[in-house]
Amino acid sequence: MPKAVASPASKQASHKPSQAVVIVHGMGEQRPMDTLRGFVQAVWSGDPTRAPPYAQIPDPAAPGTTINQSWITPDSRTKSHELRRITTPYDVDGRRTDFYELYWADITQGTTRGRLAAWVTNLLWRKPADIPPDARKLYVATLLIVIVILGAALVLATSVWQHAVSLTTGLVITALASFVIWAVDQFALPYFGDVAAYVRAEAATVEKRALIRDRGLTLLKTLMTDDRYDRIVLVSHSLGSIIAYDLLQILWSEFRPRKLEAIRDKAKLEAVEASDKATLGSDGSTWPASLRDLAGFRRGQWALYRQLRTKDADHPLPWKISDFVTLGSPLSHSEFLVTYNLAEFRRGLAERLFSACPPIADGGQAGGTVLYQEGHSPAGKAQRAMHHGAVFAATRWTNVFDRGNGWATGDPISGPMTENFGPGVENIQVELRSSLGRVFTHTLYWSTTATGDEVAPSAETARRSHLQVLRDAVDLGRKLEPKA
Repeated sequence: MPKAVASPASKQASHKPSQAVVIVHGMGEQRPMDTLRGFVQAVWSGDPTRAPPYAQIPDPAAPGTTINQSWITPDSRTKSHELRRITTPYDVDGRRTDFYELYWADITQGTTRGRLAAWVTNLLWRKPADIPPDARKLYVATLLIVIVILGAALVLATSVWQHAVSLTTGLVITALASFVIWAVDQFALPYFGDVAAYVRAEAATVEKRALIRDRGLTLLKTLMTDDRYDRIVLVSHSLGSIIAYDLLQILWSEFRPRKLEAIRDKAKLEAVEASDKATLGSDGSTWPASLRDLAGFRRGQWALYRQLRTKDADHPLPWKISDFVTLGSPLSHSEFLVTYNLAEFRRGLAERLFSACPPIADGGQAGGTVLYQEGHSPAGKAQRAMHHGAVFAATRWTNVFDRGNGWATGDPISGPMTENFGPGVENIQVELRSSLGRVFTHTLYWSTTATGDEVAPSAETARRSHLQVLRDAVDLGRKLEPKA
């Protein structure tokens, strides 16, 4: 890797442990590194506040402008020669950032039309009361398309049976049928085939789900146990956010703090108890619409992450994922996509199949604790552990979405998370535009050619661009980290 030329300013800044950013791409026939390179361009290369002057270089793609320097380097952590790590020089805080992509599109290749049809049928075969309000327009549109296709097929079959099809009519029908098949193969299968292959556990999908998760866990566990990193940010887009959410839960069950003792682990326990002030009850219908002090809750999450990120002899598995960022996420429709209805989804939360933010207290009573007694040490000291559904006690969740009107504008796949996952998620709505205007903005969250602004910013802050919203969510500068 080329060596950056040191400057007096860089010599004065003490070098700190590095941080890793892992992005999980969304649905579609993604090419390795495409999502990663565009994302790095948005959050690092184009942000002049992050790099010192010596790390800013002329932009080869735009003469007369500068970008922050970065390098694409081989890295064995991804277990693929198609992928690379993008690394930065030391930034203004004396810290390097390494960017990784969790690539999974190759695993979901080969989804059949039958599997896609079975998934669509499963979604459509619901009671009207089980369709969430924000998905009803898309549900009706999909249902009408299916009805038209099935009706046309019935008319054709009847006409053939009655020998009432002329040569011209037959050719037109054949051409239309060929177009429908072509459209399914070119558009529906490459995109929604991925969803059908992952989103719900069924006999036909379990193997691919396991392969995707194993790949993600291998990468994240390697980063979690690498002493060079003291922080990991998990960013996900579209279907990738469902994958990333699953990985978070699996990792937490293994890396969560256990064997906590009152005297030895006083600082950790105090940080846990501070986060307990916002715990939820198991009855999701009684959750508050918002937290009184969301900023305070997020400070508490950061404080607990800081306590857990360092390993020691008694706690050899550190927790380093400080932030979970979702972009254009279908998790907002989890009660429809992952389960059959909202009641089933809330039952899964109460049973700790899913994790809420803030966490649900052990015992299910709001304002309780996420700790439980797990036994005693050989010396007879009581030991406690955080339960396996409490990942968001130590990990901040920021959700960026562009809801639009659900038909021709905005991102109908995305939405807020509060109803399903709790008021501890920071939901930020943006309004995105490309050269086509507001038409389907699902892929524009880190686009440097699109324009976009935050919708309804807080009274204390100015309206931010969509790129500034993204940069603040990833938080390479660690706003809550004490300055040396």
